Amino acid sequence: MSLYEQAGGEAVVRGIVSAFVDRMAGDYVIGFFFDGKDLSRVKQHEFEHAARSLGAEVAYTGRPIAPLHRPLRINGGQFRRRLAFLRQELDRAGVASAVSEAWIAEQLRMQAVITDGTDCAPPGVSS
Repeated sequence: MSLYEQAGGEAVVRGIVSAFVDRMAGDYVIGFFFDGKDLSRVKQHEFEHAARSLGAEVAYTGRPIAPLHRPLRINGGQFRRRLAFLRQELDRAGVASAVSEAWIAEQLRMQAVITDGTDCAPPGVSS
């Protein structure tokens, strides 16, 4: 059984992704990244990426992740906040730890291509 199936399949993974994207978009720290974005499209691409990384035969139809995220200048602190929301939604959904660990590990694997290399301050600003 794939991790995707262990998670509960499409309905559960879509539910987690939907709640996760809503949390990020409504957040006072990172929500601005989603201003003016089509959240249904963001949810679809997050679902595709998550499902595929958990072993489902789902194609990712979004744009390449690195060139899409690099111009946003996402720092390490903002990325960790995103991960915290994902962990909370995974816990809330009651998915098995193996599923949560794999999902988070995939996110961590992408950190270097999503973030700008800074932690919580933009380049040139002392913290």
